[in-house]
Amino acid sequence: LHNNIIRYDTCQSISIAGKRHKITTIMMTYNHRNKSCAVMAIAVLLLTSAFVIGLSPASSRRSSIHPVAQQNRIATTSIISSPFALSSKSSDEESQQKTSTTSLYDDLPAKKPWTFGILTSGFPPQQLLVPFVKFVTFQVWRLMMNELVTHDEQGRFIRESFQAGNNPAPLDLDGSYRLYLGNPCPWCHRVKAAVAVLGVENQDIPITMLIDDAEKASKGGWILPKPSEEDKTSIAEELITGDLAGVYNFCYRDILGERERYQGRCTAPLLVDVNAGKIVTNESNEIMVLLNDYSRRKGSFDTTTIDLRPVGMEEELDKATKYWFNLLWNGAYRCGFATSQVAYDEAASDVLKGP
Repeated sequence: LHNNIIRYDTCQSISIAGKRHKITTIMMTYNHRNKSCAVMAIAVLLLTSAFVIGLSPASSRRSSIHPVAQQNRIATTSIISSPFALSSKSSDEESQQKTSTTSLYDDLPAKKPWTFGILTSGFPPQQLLVPFVKFVTFQVWRLMMNELVTHDEQGRFIRESFQAGNNPAPLDLDGSYRLYLGNPCPWCHRVKAAVAVLGVENQDIPITMLIDDAEKASKGGWILPKPSEEDKTSIAEELITGDLAGVYNFCYRDILGERERYQGRCTAPLLVDVNAGKIVTNESNEIMVLLNDYSRRKGSFDTTTIDLRPVGMEEELDKATKYWFNLLWNGAYRCGFATSQVAYDEAASDVLKGP
Protein backbone atom coordinates (compact mmCIF):
# COMPACT_ATOMS: atom_id res chain seq x y z
CA LEU A 1 0.00 0.00 0.00
CA HIS A 2 2.57 2.53 -1.20
CA ASN A 3 4.97 1.91 1.72
CA ASN A 4 2.36 2.73 4.32
CA ILE A 5 2.61 -0.80 5.74
CA ILE A 6 6.23 -1.77 6.52
CA ARG A 7 6.04 -5.37 7.72
CA TYR A 8 4.00 -8.08 9.42
CA ASP A 9 5.00 -9.68 12.73
CA THR A 10 3.12 -12.95 12.98
CA CYS A 11 2.59 -15.74 15.52
CA GLN A 12 2.45 -13.46 18.53
CA SER A 13 0.15 -14.73 21.26
CA ILE A 14 -1.99 -12.80 23.70
CA SER A 15 -4.48 -13.79 26.37
CA ILE A 16 -8.07 -12.61 25.97
CA ALA A 17 -10.66 -13.66 28.57
CA GLY A 18 -8.55 -16.61 29.64
CA LYS A 19 -7.88 -17.94 26.14
CA ARG A 20 -4.79 -17.71 23.98
CA HIS A 21 -5.13 -16.14 20.55
CA LYS A 22 -2.56 -15.80 17.79
CA ILE A 23 -2.62 -12.39 16.19
CA THR A 24 -0.80 -10.52 13.45
CA THR A 25 0.70 -7.17 14.43
CA ILE A 26 0.74 -4.63 11.61
CA MET A 27 3.52 -2.08 11.79
CA MET A 28 2.76 1.15 9.94
CA THR A 29 4.45 4.37 8.99
CA TYR A 30 2.67 7.54 7.93
CA ASN A 31 3.14 8.65 4.34
CA HIS A 32 1.91 12.22 3.95
CA ARG A 33 1.63 11.72 0.20
CA ASN A 34 -0.96 9.00 0.56
CA LYS A 35 -3.01 9.58 3.71
CA SER A 36 -5.96 7.49 2.53
CA CYS A 37 -3.93 4.25 2.57
CA ALA A 38 -2.84 4.89 6.15
CA VAL A 39 -6.44 5.52 7.21
CA MET A 40 -7.54 2.34 5.44
CA ALA A 41 -4.82 0.33 7.18
CA ILE A 42 -5.88 1.68 10.59
CA ALA A 43 -9.50 0.88 9.83
CA VAL A 44 -8.60 -2.70 8.86
CA LEU A 45 -6.59 -3.08 12.08
CA LEU A 46 -9.46 -1.80 14.23
CA LEU A 47 -12.06 -3.99 12.55
CA THR A 48 -9.83 -7.07 12.74
CA SER A 49 -9.15 -6.42 16.41
CA ALA A 50 -12.87 -6.02 17.10
CA PHE A 51 -13.54 -9.35 15.41
CA VAL A 52 -10.85 -11.14 17.44
CA ILE A 53 -12.16 -9.72 20.69
CA GLY A 54 -15.69 -10.67 19.71
CA LEU A 55 -14.72 -14.32 19.29
CA SER A 56 -14.59 -14.80 23.04
CA PRO A 57 -18.03 -15.66 24.51
CA ALA A 58 -19.77 -13.31 26.91
CA SER A 59 -19.44 -15.84 29.73
CA SER A 60 -15.65 -15.82 29.36
CA ARG A 61 -15.48 -12.05 29.42
CA ARG A 62 -17.61 -11.97 32.55
CA SER A 63 -15.12 -14.22 34.31
CA SER A 64 -12.45 -11.56 34.09
CA ILE A 65 -13.69 -9.78 37.24
CA HIS A 66 -10.95 -8.89 39.67
CA PRO A 67 -10.40 -11.85 42.09
CA VAL A 68 -10.83 -9.72 45.24
CA ALA A 69 -14.08 -8.21 43.92
CA GLN A 70 -15.32 -11.68 42.98
CA GLN A 71 -14.50 -13.01 46.44
CA ASN A 72 -16.29 -10.10 48.17
CA ARG A 73 -19.34 -10.61 45.97
CA ILE A 74 -19.53 -14.32 46.84
CA ALA A 75 -19.13 -13.60 50.54
CA THR A 76 -21.83 -10.92 50.50
CA THR A 77 -24.22 -13.17 48.60
CA SER A 78 -23.71 -16.08 50.97
CA ILE A 79 -24.36 -13.94 54.05
CA ILE A 80 -27.57 -12.47 52.65
CA SER A 81 -28.94 -15.71 51.21
CA SER A 82 -28.23 -18.00 54.16
CA PRO A 83 -31.30 -18.29 56.45
CA PHE A 84 -29.19 -19.39 59.47
CA ALA A 85 -26.16 -17.10 59.23
CA LEU A 86 -27.49 -14.44 61.62
CA SER A 87 -29.95 -16.42 63.67
CA SER A 88 -27.87 -16.43 66.85
CA LYS A 89 -27.34 -12.66 66.97
CA SER A 90 -29.49 -9.98 68.53
CA SER A 91 -31.80 -7.83 66.44
CA ASP A 92 -29.48 -4.80 66.71
CA GLU A 93 -26.46 -6.81 65.60
CA GLU A 94 -28.52 -8.40 62.86
CA SER A 95 -29.65 -4.97 61.57
CA GLN A 96 -26.06 -3.67 61.68
CA GLN A 97 -24.79 -6.76 59.85
CA LYS A 98 -27.41 -6.45 57.12
CA THR A 99 -26.59 -2.78 56.63
CA SER A 100 -22.90 -3.45 56.23
CA THR A 101 -23.20 -6.47 53.94
CA THR A 102 -26.06 -5.49 51.63
CA SER A 103 -24.71 -4.81 48.13
CA LEU A 104 -25.69 -1.62 46.34
CA TYR A 105 -25.05 -3.20 42.96
CA ASP A 106 -26.96 -5.64 40.79
CA ASP A 107 -25.70 -9.06 39.82
CA LEU A 108 -24.74 -9.60 36.22
CA PRO A 109 -27.72 -10.82 34.18
CA ALA A 110 -27.69 -14.35 32.86
CA LYS A 111 -28.22 -13.00 29.35
CA LYS A 112 -27.10 -9.65 28.06
CA PRO A 113 -26.61 -8.10 24.58
CA TRP A 114 -23.62 -9.39 22.67
CA THR A 115 -20.74 -6.94 22.26
CA PHE A 116 -17.24 -6.89 20.81
CA GLY A 117 -15.82 -5.97 24.21
CA ILE A 118 -13.48 -3.46 22.63
CA LEU A 119 -13.56 -0.73 25.28
CA THR A 120 -13.26 -3.15 28.19
CA SER A 121 -10.37 -5.12 26.70
CA GLY A 122 -8.21 -2.12 25.87
CA PHE A 123 -7.36 -3.45 22.41
CA PRO A 124 -7.34 -1.62 20.10
CA PRO A 125 -6.26 1.39 22.20
CA GLN A 126 -9.08 3.75 23.08
CA GLN A 127 -6.89 6.68 21.99
CA LEU A 128 -7.18 5.37 18.42
CA LEU A 129 -10.69 3.93 18.53
CA VAL A 130 -12.57 6.99 19.82
CA PRO A 131 -11.15 9.50 17.29
CA PHE A 132 -11.78 7.03 14.48
CA VAL A 133 -15.44 6.53 15.46
CA LYS A 134 -15.92 10.29 15.90
CA PHE A 135 -14.47 10.94 12.46
CA VAL A 136 -16.73 8.40 10.72
CA THR A 137 -19.83 9.56 12.62
CA PHE A 138 -19.16 13.21 11.80
CA GLN A 139 -18.66 12.51 8.10
CA VAL A 140 -21.95 10.59 7.87
CA TRP A 141 -23.81 13.34 9.77
CA ARG A 142 -22.32 16.10 7.58
CA LEU A 143 -23.27 14.21 4.42
CA MET A 144 -26.88 13.98 5.61
CA MET A 145 -26.95 17.69 6.51
CA ASN A 146 -25.60 18.65 3.08
CA GLU A 147 -28.29 16.52 1.45
CA LEU A 148 -30.97 18.20 3.52
CA VAL A 149 -30.04 21.87 3.00
CA THR A 150 -27.45 23.98 1.16
CA HIS A 151 -24.14 24.94 2.79
CA ASP A 152 -21.08 26.91 1.71
CA GLU A 153 -17.50 25.64 1.99
CA GLN A 154 -17.26 26.83 5.61
CA GLY A 155 -20.32 24.88 6.69
CA ARG A 156 -22.67 27.87 6.84
CA PHE A 157 -26.36 27.21 6.16
CA ILE A 158 -27.54 29.00 3.00
CA ARG A 159 -31.27 29.68 2.68
CA GLU A 160 -32.10 29.40 -0.99
CA SER A 161 -34.67 31.62 -2.68
CA PHE A 162 -38.10 30.09 -2.84
CA GLN A 163 -39.00 28.29 -6.05
CA ALA A 164 -42.65 29.31 -6.05
CA GLY A 165 -44.52 32.61 -5.72
CA ASN A 166 -41.83 35.19 -6.48
CA ASN A 167 -44.49 37.83 -7.10
CA PRO A 168 -47.88 36.38 -6.17
CA ALA A 169 -50.98 38.30 -7.20
CA PRO A 170 -53.65 39.26 -4.64
CA LEU A 171 -55.98 36.44 -3.75
CA ASP A 172 -59.33 36.24 -5.52
CA LEU A 173 -62.19 36.82 -3.08
CA ASP A 174 -64.24 34.17 -4.89
CA GLY A 175 -61.34 31.73 -5.23
CA SER A 176 -60.69 28.47 -3.43
CA TYR A 177 -57.43 28.20 -1.53
CA ARG A 178 -55.83 25.82 0.94
CA LEU A 179 -52.98 26.23 3.42
CA TYR A 180 -50.58 23.42 4.29
CA LEU A 181 -49.02 23.93 7.74
CA GLY A 182 -47.02 21.79 10.16
CA ASN A 183 -46.68 22.20 13.91
CA PRO A 184 -42.89 21.53 14.13
CA CYS A 185 -42.14 24.40 11.72
CA PRO A 186 -41.68 27.95 13.17
CA TRP A 187 -42.47 29.51 9.76
CA CYS A 188 -45.82 27.72 9.87
CA HIS A 189 -46.40 29.08 13.39
CA ARG A 190 -46.35 32.69 12.23
CA VAL A 191 -48.74 31.95 9.36
CA LYS A 192 -51.13 30.08 11.65
CA ALA A 193 -51.06 32.97 14.13
CA ALA A 194 -51.89 35.44 11.34
CA VAL A 195 -54.76 33.22 10.16
CA ALA A 196 -56.20 33.12 13.68
CA VAL A 197 -55.89 36.89 14.22
CA LEU A 198 -57.38 37.75 10.82
CA GLY A 199 -60.19 35.21 11.16
CA VAL A 200 -59.81 33.67 7.68
CA GLU A 201 -59.69 30.09 8.91
CA ASN A 202 -62.12 27.25 8.16
CA GLN A 203 -64.67 28.44 5.55
CA ASP A 204 -62.49 31.09 3.87
CA ILE A 205 -59.14 29.30 3.60
CA PRO A 206 -59.08 25.75 5.04
CA ILE A 207 -55.90 24.46 6.65
CA THR A 208 -54.39 21.02 6.16
CA MET A 209 -52.24 20.21 9.18
CA LEU A 210 -49.29 18.16 7.96
CA ILE A 211 -47.79 15.25 9.88
CA ASP A 212 -44.04 15.09 10.40
CA ASP A 213 -43.07 11.53 9.43
CA ALA A 214 -39.89 11.19 7.37
CA GLU A 215 -40.19 7.39 7.33
CA LYS A 216 -43.47 7.49 5.39
CA ALA A 217 -42.79 10.56 3.21
CA SER A 218 -41.35 9.89 -0.24
CA LYS A 219 -39.36 13.12 0.03
CA GLY A 220 -38.82 15.58 2.84
CA GLY A 221 -40.70 14.87 6.05
CA TRP A 222 -44.33 15.93 5.58
CA ILE A 223 -47.25 13.56 4.96
CA LEU A 224 -50.93 14.46 4.60
CA PRO A 225 -53.62 13.46 7.11
CA LYS A 226 -56.63 11.36 6.20
CA PRO A 227 -58.96 13.54 4.07
CA SER A 228 -62.56 14.27 4.96
CA GLU A 229 -65.43 12.94 2.87
CA GLU A 230 -66.20 16.46 1.64
CA ASP A 231 -62.64 16.98 0.43
CA LYS A 232 -62.72 13.68 -1.46
CA THR A 233 -65.54 14.93 -3.65
CA SER A 234 -64.36 18.50 -4.26
CA ILE A 235 -60.54 18.49 -4.39
CA ALA A 236 -58.04 16.68 -6.59
CA GLU A 237 -56.82 13.49 -4.96
CA GLU A 238 -53.16 14.52 -5.25
CA LEU A 239 -53.83 17.56 -3.03
CA ILE A 240 -55.32 15.61 -0.11
CA THR A 241 -53.60 12.19 -0.09
CA GLY A 242 -50.01 10.98 0.13
CA ASP A 243 -47.37 13.49 1.13
CA LEU A 244 -46.38 17.09 0.49
CA ALA A 245 -44.01 16.00 -2.30
CA GLY A 246 -47.06 14.70 -4.17
CA VAL A 247 -48.70 18.13 -3.85
CA TYR A 248 -45.62 19.78 -5.38
CA ASN A 249 -45.50 17.21 -8.19
CA PHE A 250 -49.15 17.82 -8.99
CA CYS A 251 -48.89 21.62 -8.91
CA TYR A 252 -45.85 21.56 -11.24
CA ARG A 253 -47.34 18.96 -13.60
CA ASP A 254 -47.43 21.43 -16.50
CA ILE A 255 -43.68 22.03 -16.46
CA LEU A 256 -42.55 18.53 -15.50
CA GLY A 257 -42.00 15.86 -18.10
CA GLU A 258 -43.74 12.51 -18.11
CA ARG A 259 -42.86 10.55 -14.94
CA GLU A 260 -40.61 13.40 -13.91
CA ARG A 261 -40.66 14.49 -10.28
CA TYR A 262 -40.16 17.89 -8.72
CA GLN A 263 -36.48 18.25 -7.79
CA GLY A 264 -36.67 21.19 -5.36
CA ARG A 265 -37.31 21.16 -1.63
CA CYS A 266 -40.92 20.44 -0.61
CA THR A 267 -41.40 22.96 2.18
CA ALA A 268 -44.21 24.32 4.32
CA PRO A 269 -46.02 26.66 4.78
CA LEU A 270 -47.61 26.30 1.38
CA LEU A 271 -50.55 28.22 -0.13
CA VAL A 272 -52.28 26.46 -3.04
CA ASP A 273 -55.01 27.58 -5.45
CA VAL A 274 -57.18 24.48 -5.32
CA ASN A 275 -59.30 25.28 -8.39
CA ALA A 276 -56.28 25.85 -10.62
CA GLY A 277 -54.12 23.23 -8.91
CA LYS A 278 -51.25 25.71 -8.70
CA ILE A 279 -48.93 26.93 -5.96
CA VAL A 280 -49.47 30.56 -4.99
CA THR A 281 -46.41 30.82 -2.74
CA ASN A 282 -44.44 28.85 -0.17
CA GLU A 283 -42.87 31.84 1.59
CA SER A 284 -44.33 32.64 5.00
CA ASN A 285 -44.01 36.42 4.78
CA GLU A 286 -45.70 36.55 1.37
CA ILE A 287 -48.50 34.32 2.65
CA MET A 288 -49.18 36.65 5.59
CA VAL A 289 -49.20 39.72 3.33
CA LEU A 290 -51.68 38.03 0.97
CA LEU A 291 -53.91 36.89 3.84
CA ASN A 292 -53.94 40.38 5.37
CA ASP A 293 -54.84 41.94 2.00
CA TYR A 294 -57.53 39.29 1.50
CA SER A 295 -59.01 39.97 4.95
CA ARG A 296 -58.87 43.75 4.45
CA ARG A 297 -60.73 43.63 1.14
CA LYS A 298 -63.27 41.10 2.31
CA GLY A 299 -64.08 43.05 5.49
CA SER A 300 -63.60 46.58 4.15
CA PHE A 301 -66.89 47.77 5.67
CA ASP A 302 -66.31 46.10 9.04
CA THR A 303 -64.79 48.54 11.52
CA THR A 304 -63.61 45.63 13.72
CA THR A 305 -61.34 44.17 11.01
CA ILE A 306 -57.73 43.82 12.15
CA ASP A 307 -55.07 45.12 9.78
CA LEU A 308 -51.62 43.61 10.33
CA ARG A 309 -50.07 45.74 7.58
CA PRO A 310 -51.56 49.26 7.76
CA VAL A 311 -51.26 51.45 4.70
CA GLY A 312 -48.32 53.83 5.02
CA MET A 313 -46.34 51.56 7.38
CA GLU A 314 -45.19 49.01 4.78
CA GLU A 315 -41.60 50.29 4.59
CA GLU A 316 -41.19 50.36 8.37
CA LEU A 317 -42.63 46.85 8.73
CA ASP A 318 -40.43 45.45 5.94
CA LYS A 319 -37.33 46.94 7.57
CA ALA A 320 -38.19 45.39 10.93
CA THR A 321 -38.97 42.04 9.28
CA LYS A 322 -35.59 41.97 7.55
CA TYR A 323 -33.78 42.80 10.80
CA TRP A 324 -35.45 40.06 12.83
CA PHE A 325 -35.19 37.57 9.97
CA ASN A 326 -31.43 37.94 9.53
CA LEU A 327 -30.49 37.89 13.20
CA LEU A 328 -33.05 35.81 15.06
CA TRP A 329 -35.46 33.84 12.87
CA ASN A 330 -33.04 32.60 10.25
CA GLY A 331 -30.21 32.79 12.79
CA ALA A 332 -31.76 29.91 14.73
CA TYR A 333 -31.79 27.82 11.55
CA ARG A 334 -28.18 28.76 10.84
CA CYS A 335 -27.26 27.45 14.28
CA GLY A 336 -29.15 24.21 13.85
CA PHE A 337 -27.84 23.44 10.35
CA ALA A 338 -24.23 24.61 10.83
CA THR A 339 -21.69 21.89 10.04
CA SER A 340 -18.63 23.66 11.46
CA GLN A 341 -17.80 25.42 14.72
CA VAL A 342 -17.05 28.68 12.90
CA ALA A 343 -20.46 28.69 11.22
CA TYR A 344 -22.21 27.90 14.49
CA ASP A 345 -20.39 30.62 16.46
CA GLU A 346 -21.28 33.25 13.85
CA ALA A 347 -24.95 32.27 13.87
CA ALA A 348 -25.13 32.07 17.68
CA SER A 349 -23.63 35.56 17.93
CA ASP A 350 -26.35 36.92 15.63
CA VAL A 351 -29.09 35.22 17.64
CA LEU A 352 -27.83 36.87 20.82
CA LYS A 353 -27.83 40.25 19.08
CA GLY A 354 -31.43 39.81 17.92
CA PRO A 355 -33.26 40.47 21.21
